[in-house]
Amino acid sequence: SCSVEIDGKKLSDPYGTMSEGTILGELAMLYNNPRAATVRAKTNCKLYRVDRQSFRHFLENQQPEEKENLMTELQTIDNAIDKIAGVKMRYSGDIIQQFRPNRSWLWRQWRGTVLQHSYKISLLNMIVTAAISVAIRRRVDCNWGICMAPDPSHVIINRMATFGKGWHYTMGLTTFILTFFLSQSYSMWRDMYNTGRKIQGRLNDLGMLLATSADRDEEGRYTPAAEKVQDDVARASRLFHTFCWASFAKSFSVLLTPRGMSRMLSRGLMTQSEFITLQGADAKSAGEKHVCMEWMMYRALKGMKKGGGIEDDEAVKHVMLEELCALRGTYAGIGDILEGRMPLAYAHFVQILVDTFLVTAPVALYAEMGVWSVFSVGILTLFYSGLLSLAKIFLDPLGNDNFFNDSVNCDIGVFIRESNAGSTRWKDGISTLPV
Repeated sequence: SCSVEIDGKKLSDPYGTMSEGTILGELAMLYNNPRAATVRAKTNCKLYRVDRQSFRHFLENQQPEEKENLMTELQTIDNAIDKIAGVKMRYSGDIIQQFRPNRSWLWRQWRGTVLQHSYKISLLNMIVTAAISVAIRRRVDCNWGICMAPDPSHVIINRMATFGKGWHYTMGLTTFILTFFLSQSYSMWRDMYNTGRKIQGRLNDLGMLLATSADRDEEGRYTPAAEKVQDDVARASRLFHTFCWASFAKSFSVLLTPRGMSRMLSRGLMTQSEFITLQGADAKSAGEKHVCMEWMMYRALKGMKKGGGIEDDEAVKHVMLEELCALRGTYAGIGDILEGRMPLAYAHFVQILVDTFLVTAPVALYAEMGVWSVFSVGILTLFYSGLLSLAKIFLDPLGNDNFFNDSVNCDIGVFIRESNAGSTRWKDGISTLPV
């Protein structure tokens, strides 16, 4: 077997270990990129080498269109696997982009902020306000200075001021509805985050139960049967968690395709028998994540039989079944959260309300502020449009809408990586007991 390291640190299993049948070094030849990791042999290995010229020869024999489609699909698949493995990370290994409470640090941020998303519409509204200001000064006999407030007795300004009174009434309504909409959106985002954490918790509970109930020899070490049942359940749990998020997050959905699973096989993320089983019609109709979860339950229960490696205790079995059934209900809630995130009529109403408020702001504010309304409109647009954009971002925690990918969308790869590490943590933690 071989170990995989990035910047001198070994990746968590299974991505940190390459075993029989695994391909390595193909990414550099596929994409002409420098190597992304270091692979070191831990035991004696037999390797079959394919040189770049031969590799490119077989690839070039594909039809141009087929080759381009193949390369694009493989790139998408490898990007998804790299996110799971930890080769590529969005927020330096955090699930969401972190912040520092320091004021000066926050003011210096741009990428991943609402300002980055809202500055264009703010500039546009400022240009409209400036155009209105210029048009009024050219077409109306202005008896006030450029930097002074307009004369309220002027007939045009008087009409605009009357319109502005109505606009100010809508400001309170818009502010209340928009902030309430944002609060509900954040609640939905928080529900998704908490659900992801609960799934991790259930998987960790299962690993801890198996490790603490595993059979041991006289020296306090696992028996071979106990080692095997824990390894089998851990591998099934890793596949389950990957396919669970792949069924909800579009950026990982490519892993559910035959080519995606084939690539996972070639990179050592599943065995040949698991691949063949998941490609079967029965597994496809049931759903890959459901099948992998049933593998976990079956293997754990089988291990509780005599000589299976896990202590045959009714209390432990009861708790384990409760955890697995609770896990099923928890991950099923992800689909419910996404489907019921916000009614169309509600989002449509808020969008129209905010847009109407901002579009009419240049006319409403000019009567009070004159040319200074350009800056006021810009600030209003930045914050009101920014709040609405933030609410929409919260309503897309998995980044499926591609509305704004540099902000608060969760890095699903971190969820999966943390659970992968947890799948072996409990087993390794008490692999040997004091006797």
